[in-house]
Amino acid sequence: MTRVPTYNSYMNMVNQTLNTKSYVDLYSFQAQTGLKSPTYSGYGMSASAIVGNEAALGVVSNFMENNKIVETEVNAISTSLSSISDAIKDFKTLLTNFSGMDLESITPDYTGGKIVFGSNEDVYAGKTITVNGQTYTFTNDGDNTGNNIDLSTLTPGSETYGTDVMNALKDKLQANDPENFVDFKFDEETNKFSFPLYTIDGESTLLDAQGVTTGEPHTMSDEQSQTLKELQSMAFTTMMALTDCLNISVNGKYLFGGGVSTEAPVNFPFKTLEEFQSYYDGLNITYPTTGNANISNYKVDASQTGDLELINNGGNSGTIKANGGSFLKPALTANAETTGDLTFNSDKNTIQATEYGAFNTLNPGDTLVINNAGDTHNGSYVIKSISADGKTITFEESTPIRADDTVTDGGGATFSTSFPVGTVINMNGFGNNISSEVQVTGISPDGTELYVTMDPSRWPATNQTITASSKWSLESQSYYQGGDLSSERRISEEQSIVLDVTAKDAVFEQMFRALGTIAQGNLVDTRNPLDGDVTVDPQETLNRVEDALDLIQDALFSGGTNASSENMDLYTVQAKMDSNTVLLNSVNENLTQVKVNLENNVDSLKNVDRTEASMKLLLAVNQLNASYSVLQTAMSTSLLNYL
Repeated sequence: MTRVPTYNSYMNMVNQTLNTKSYVDLYSFQAQTGLKSPTYSGYGMSASAIVGNEAALGVVSNFMENNKIVETEVNAISTSLSSISDAIKDFKTLLTNFSGMDLESITPDYTGGKIVFGSNEDVYAGKTITVNGQTYTFTNDGDNTGNNIDLSTLTPGSETYGTDVMNALKDKLQANDPENFVDFKFDEETNKFSFPLYTIDGESTLLDAQGVTTGEPHTMSDEQSQTLKELQSMAFTTMMALTDCLNISVNGKYLFGGGVSTEAPVNFPFKTLEEFQSYYDGLNITYPTTGNANISNYKVDASQTGDLELINNGGNSGTIKANGGSFLKPALTANAETTGDLTFNSDKNTIQATEYGAFNTLNPGDTLVINNAGDTHNGSYVIKSISADGKTITFEESTPIRADDTVTDGGGATFSTSFPVGTVINMNGFGNNISSEVQVTGISPDGTELYVTMDPSRWPATNQTITASSKWSLESQSYYQGGDLSSERRISEEQSIVLDVTAKDAVFEQMFRALGTIAQGNLVDTRNPLDGDVTVDPQETLNRVEDALDLIQDALFSGGTNASSENMDLYTVQAKMDSNTVLLNSVNENLTQVKVNLENNVDSLKNVDRTEASMKLLLAVNQLNASYSVLQTAMSTSLLNYL
């Protein structure tokens, strides 16, 4: 007989049924998910360990996701460096082969000019020859003074008369022009006087005398011309390839931009070799030969200079004079607070301050102009390096400190910067009749005059004043448009890698300079030295090729010669990237192992055997069904039914 349930007994049965229902829900969750509990409270004492492990797992996972991005960037940089290495080595091979040629054979015949004293008759007296601007006259009057060459002691008609006349010229040139005498050759077997063509000028009547012949400058053969064209085309193509590699963009940012992620770091505006050679003609405007000139960013306008006076110094040389200002930008004024005492050291070629950080606003490669430091020290200097503490400037050997001296509290000396020597300046807004670019060859001590070379056909023949105006400016612009920031990327809790390679680094600047030196116009100066006011350096082609080879070698592996420069060669940069790759791979392997261990720990604390959970679920369901049955029976029994 069923008893009528009391309220308490009824509530106990309901609670037991709900408790059984909770077990059904729990075992159902466990059987479906394999987890012990849907909430951390269900893990009991393990909850704290689970939370800690899952937090660590989240950190590891974040590092691994971030490292995928870093790995992509490092791999992209390494790929670019490999491409650059291949391109520059291919060009080096071509340039090395070119340097092995007889470079004089592809230039005008600098050594082929000759006078053959082929007659033993009296045909030389009264004739003249002008060498290096000095006119020599053959005479028979016994006067051997000055530039007269006395032949009166010689015997016309003898078998050696021609040789004797030649030797008389030899003696005179050796006495009067010893500096250039080494350029002359005298061959007594053939009675031939050989000379560089550029030394013969003026009215030289001897050249028309009987029995006298001269060499003629030749032009390159088609094969030689093609070889030169291929070399210069390769140089230009390699510059464009270098530009493409350094302008690589990954994940929306330029990797070689030094923190400037939205603008391509290398600005190479030339589309064709002809366009490049039109700008850098190799005669009036040469590709910069120094790193500081190659990466110069400097601009002045009328607000700084006032009126400009354009002065013609003859040939392709000129002066730009500031009337009402200067081409200087103030950097600092020396005093007790900024620099302290200044010590000038001619042996070390340095200036040392007593205040830390005195010269931190200056940079290696700057052209530094010093004023108000006395006549001994006033002038322009090129900065080679600045010490880490900012107290010492070391200058290039080309701009030496002239005397040892100490100036108490700086003496009010002013330090200013200006265009580096060799910088190409764009003359913006000056009109078509004035050369659109000039190249700096020097600056006056007070900074009011720039000495430049330019296209003489586009420069005023007489001095011309340019009125101050906002319409014009003088600006040098580096190929590099990026910044100087390095990026430190955290790849684990304890480790990080630094991405500090920029397109401005010495390794790439040297490459651009080497390639530009070869690609520029007039690598071989084919002008005839006898045509007008023309000066030709017979060693120019060889010098440029050797300079380019030296730059490429230093860019590939400097051997520590540029230790003061950041990222001085490709070997160092690639080694740095390889090290980053190795470290990144090692860290990723460790993170993967840590992740696996953490996941296993969490799984061991959170997971259950699904088969066991399923069996418990069946038992709990049966128990729940029984509870529902009992509860239903109890609920259906009333006092009325009982009675």
